[in-house]
Amino acid sequence: YGYFVNRWLIAMLGAPGAGGVILVAFVAWLVLLNRNFVHWINRGIYSLFHRKPKKGKGANVVADGNGAVGLEKSVKEDVAEDVAGVVAADSAGVAQAGSKDDAFDSVNGSVEGASVPFEIYERDYSQTDDERRDSEEGISTGGDPSGEIEDNGPELIIEEVEDDDFTKDLPKGSLDTLFDPRLDLPRYKAPGVDLLNDYTNKIYKVSNEELERNNRKIVKTLSDYKISIEKIYARTGPTVTLYEIVPSAGVRISQIKRLEDDIALSLAARGVRIIAPIPGTNAVGIEVANSKPSVVPMKLLLEDPKFRSAEYDLPVVIGRTISNESMMFDLAKMPHLLVAGATGQGKSVGLNAIITSLLYTKHPSEMKMVLIDPKKVELSLYSKIEKHFLAKLPDSDDAIITDTQKVVYTLKSLTIEMDARYDLLKLAHVRTVKEYNEKFLSRKLNPLKGHRYMHYIVVVIDEFADLLMTAGREIEEPIVRLAQLARAIGIHLVIATQRPTTNIITGLIKANFPARIAFRVISNIDSRTILETTGANQLVGRGDMLISVNGEITRVQCAFIDTPEVERITAFIGDQQGYSSAHFLPEYSGEEGDGSGIGDVDLGKRDKLFDEAAKLVVQFQQGSTSLIQRRMNLGYNRAGRIMDQLEAAGIVGPSEGSKARQVLVSDFMALDRILSSLD
Repeated sequence: YGYFVNRWLIAMLGAPGAGGVILVAFVAWLVLLNRNFVHWINRGIYSLFHRKPKKGKGANVVADGNGAVGLEKSVKEDVAEDVAGVVAADSAGVAQAGSKDDAFDSVNGSVEGASVPFEIYERDYSQTDDERRDSEEGISTGGDPSGEIEDNGPELIIEEVEDDDFTKDLPKGSLDTLFDPRLDLPRYKAPGVDLLNDYTNKIYKVSNEELERNNRKIVKTLSDYKISIEKIYARTGPTVTLYEIVPSAGVRISQIKRLEDDIALSLAARGVRIIAPIPGTNAVGIEVANSKPSVVPMKLLLEDPKFRSAEYDLPVVIGRTISNESMMFDLAKMPHLLVAGATGQGKSVGLNAIITSLLYTKHPSEMKMVLIDPKKVELSLYSKIEKHFLAKLPDSDDAIITDTQKVVYTLKSLTIEMDARYDLLKLAHVRTVKEYNEKFLSRKLNPLKGHRYMHYIVVVIDEFADLLMTAGREIEEPIVRLAQLARAIGIHLVIATQRPTTNIITGLIKANFPARIAFRVISNIDSRTILETTGANQLVGRGDMLISVNGEITRVQCAFIDTPEVERITAFIGDQQGYSSAHFLPEYSGEEGDGSGIGDVDLGKRDKLFDEAAKLVVQFQQGSTSLIQRRMNLGYNRAGRIMDQLEAAGIVGPSEGSKARQVLVSDFMALDRILSSLD
C-alpha cells in the first residue's frame, strides 16, 4: 500500500510536498516511539540559538546564602563549555553540596575544599513530576533510592462521609431560580370574566326623591321624641342606604336606639337597623332598605383593580358594602368561616361566590378543595374540575362527598394530613405553611427527606346541621380539631348551615370560627347565636348579609352568580389538561378495620393479582394502596385487601398513617423465595 500512497501524494502535492508529509509522519512516529525524542529536539534547537561563552571569559556567579557554589573567576574553556551545557540541559538539574566558601580556582583548575562531594545528575524525563519529587525527597532524606517506602505503622484509612448537601446534584443555575409548582400544569389558564354576566339591567340607582323623603321622615320622627340633630348624610348602597345622623349636644345615643321600631314604622320600610354609634365617628347610623335593591354581579367584583392587586394567599371577594366598596378578605387569615342563614336567603349563592373567587385566583397546584354536600345537589356543579382542584379519599368514586360515613372518614383523613404537615414543619424549623413553602420554593429543603410543596386545602361543608343529625357528635370531634390546629398548615374550613341553633353551633364551634357570615334569620336568638348580637333578623334577604370578623360587623350585599355561570366556569377548567386524578388524601380505613388484625388474613386465599402486586411494590419500593390502585386499575377495597395480604406475607410493613408502608423485600430474588414458600 505504501507504493500507491506515495504515488497519490506525489500526484496531489508533488515530490516536495510528498516528501514533507512523509517527513512529518516520520517525526510523529519517532515522538510516539520515544518521548525523549522531543527533548532531544528542544536541546538541539536551544544550542543553535544560544552562543557559547568566549575563550578566557567565564560567568560570574556569586555564592548565595543557602550554600550554593558559584563561579567567581574565569575557568578554562572546556570547563566553561561543560557548565554551559549542563545549564542548557536543565537549570534545575544541578545539585551541589558545599560550604559558603567553596569555589573554583580559575588559575590551576583545582577545586578548593575537595573533601566536599560534588555531584551532577540529569533529570529523567520519563518520570512524572510526582515520581521525580518523591525520588528527590528519598535522596535528600537518606531514603532508599530504589523508591521503596518504609512501613512506619498501620495504614491510615480515610472513610468518606456521605455529603448531605442535595444541591450539588442540581443543574447549574437552578439554585438561582425558585421552584415553580405551576410547572405541573404549565398550560393551565384561569377562567376569564367573559364567562360571567354583567346584569346591567338589574342595577338600579336610588332616586333623589326617595332620599329626601326618607330624610324628612327620619327628622320628623326624631323631633316627635324631642331629639334634635345637627346634620344628616346619606350613603347609598346596592341594597340599603345608610343615613348618618350627628345628634345635638346632650342627646343620649340610647334614646335613638330605643326608637328603632318607631323609625321603621314611620318609614314603612323593611330592614331598618340602627348602628349606635358608627365605629370611628361621632354619628349614629340608620340603615334603610332601598325600594329597588340592585344585583351585585360577580363579574364587576372580579374586575375590581383592588381585588386583582391584593396580595392574599386565598383571596375572596364576596360582595359590596353600603359605600359600594368591594368586600374582600384573605381566607387564610380568617382562618375559618361559619356561614348561617335561613332557607332561601342566599347562603348557597354565598358559597358559590367564595368558591368562584378561589377558582379565578389560584392555580390547581396551589389549592385543593374538599367539597361535602349531604344534599347532593348544591355542589355537584363542581364535579367537572375533579382532576384540577378537588381532593378526595383514594377509595371514593365521586369527588363530591355525599355519604355521611365517607364524610367522617374524610375529616379524619384530613387530621392525618394535618399531623403529617406539622411533622414537616418541625423538620424545616418553621411555624407556618407560608414560611415552609417559601423555604421549599427557595430549594432549601430536600425532597428526598419527605419535604414537598404544601398546597392549601379548603374544606367546604354544606348543611352542617344535617351531618350532625345523621353522624352525631362523631363528626364534630375532627372538625373542632381541624379548626383548632389546621390554621397554621394551610387547611381552612367553610361550614354552612340553615339551622343556627345552639345545639348545632356549639361553643366549641363558635370559639374556633372567629369569622362568621349571617344571612337573614327568623329570630333574635338565632342572630345572637351566630353574631353574638342582634341584626341578622332585620336583614331584607336575597343576599343581604352581615359579616363579623373579630367582632367587627359589616353589612354587605352578596355577589350574585347564577348556575349557568358556574357551569361555564367549571366546563372551561375541566376541558383543560389536568392531573391524572383528583388529589388523594391520606388513607383512612375506619375503626371497623382497626380491630380486624393482620392475623385474620388467610394467605391460602390470596387474590389472583397478589403476585403481580407484590412485584409492583418491590419494583417501586413503595408500599402504597393508591399505587396498586392506579397501576393495576383496581378499586380501593380490593387494593386494600391485597395490601393486607402483602403485610401478612412479610413483604411490606404495617401502616404508618399518611406515609407509605415500608417495603421489607429489596429485590426480586428474595420475593421469589417468599412467593415460592406460599405455594
